[in-house]
Amino acid sequence: MRFSSLKYLVPVLLILPLSACSQAVSRQNSPSPTDSRMEAPLDGDALFASSSWQENWKQLAAKLRHDGLDAAFTDELFARLDMPPSPIPMGVKVRELYTNAFIPRPKARPARSFETKLGIPGPWFKGVVTTRNAKLCREFINKHAVAFARAELNYGVPSEVAAALLFVETRLGGYLGKHNAFYMLASMSVTRDPSAIPEYMKKLPGSEQHIPWIRQKMAVKADWAYKELKALLSYCHANHIDPFKVKGSVYGAIGLCQFMPTNIPRYGVDGNGDGIIDLFCVDDAVSSLSNYLRRNGWKKGLSVQRQTRVLRTYNAMDIYAHTILALAKTIRQLP
Repeated sequence: MRFSSLKYLVPVLLILPLSACSQAVSRQNSPSPTDSRMEAPLDGDALFASSSWQENWKQLAAKLRHDGLDAAFTDELFARLDMPPSPIPMGVKVRELYTNAFIPRPKARPARSFETKLGIPGPWFKGVVTTRNAKLCREFINKHAVAFARAELNYGVPSEVAAALLFVETRLGGYLGKHNAFYMLASMSVTRDPSAIPEYMKKLPGSEQHIPWIRQKMAVKADWAYKELKALLSYCHANHIDPFKVKGSVYGAIGLCQFMPTNIPRYGVDGNGDGIIDLFCVDDAVSSLSNYLRRNGWKKGLSVQRQTRVLRTYNAMDIYAHTILALAKTIRQLP
């Protein structure tokens, strides 16, 4: 399972005040209506063959309806989407895949693990494991004491570990991403041809020699994005959330804990019992990430090595896991 981690790529930001259920999602400018109705859905490559971006949205809406998404909800949503698909999510992904496959880079020496005074192996993300950040986490735990106590009791994940993970992912809700998750995933779903991302293509040396390869990768990623889009919209419809108000990463990860939408039905928890799974709510985010860790092997008495293994299922890097464990231990050691 992978969520988009905003974590160490952004500076430590001023932590936004959060109520029991954070309202940290910001409203997007609502597009003006367009007609999004279509009688019969298309599938496969034909779905994305149209040169008209309005037609692409119509056909995407039709496919979502055909695959079971509520028709009225879908039509109303796409009637508000009056902007063309963004090239950003697919362009960024193609650039990453192409660079890894075709652009030679000097082999970097892997970061060597080393012992630390905390007993958690280094290295850690720069500037994260500090007394100041530990105090911010402790204040956050105290402010939401019921949510953390409930999650720790139900899932066995220490409050310090849960808070440290939230800090690494979104600075405790202070940075939730700058994109609209619905628009990013919808755009990626309909972007299947290299001609749709010209600004990215021209910056890839030799890309004209690898068009079939790029097109094939785009098709795979577009299919992936469609599944995430459908999961996101199903989640929003079930929980009465306006998709235009949901901020997230460039690839659609959302909430304080940065879940990808397909993982919400598997691991999402209504932590405060209000009948809604709201990952922008501290209660639900803490219970959801704790449920995820428990179901992926977290239990009392694990060694640091085993704890690292569990945290790597959230993000497959040792430095990520070790940073969380080191910050959690720093929180515990506060006076």
